[in-house]
Amino acid sequence: LLLLCAEVEGFAPCQAPALQTKVFQYRIWDVNQKSLYLRDDQLLAGHLQGANAALEEKVFWVPNRAFEPARLPVILGIRNGTRCLG
Repeated sequence: LLLLCAEVEGFAPCQAPALQTKVFQYRIWDVNQKSLYLRDDQLLAGHLQGANAALEEKVFWVPNRAFEPARLPVILGIRNGTRCLG
């Protein structure tokens, strides 16, 4: 996977606990330069062109300080951080 990082400062998709930290946003492609997009609640990789380019999902992550951080060091999300990837 290739990553391009764009840090989003002050982004808070929901009511955050006092320990909230910076949220990072990435564009992720597979080795064939396919973008990630959501279809029927499945995250897929495909070539998105033209108007379909808006379907590309950005992946958000924050360090996990609450839910078993030793086992799950980061929380990944899509849809502006409103849906978690598991």
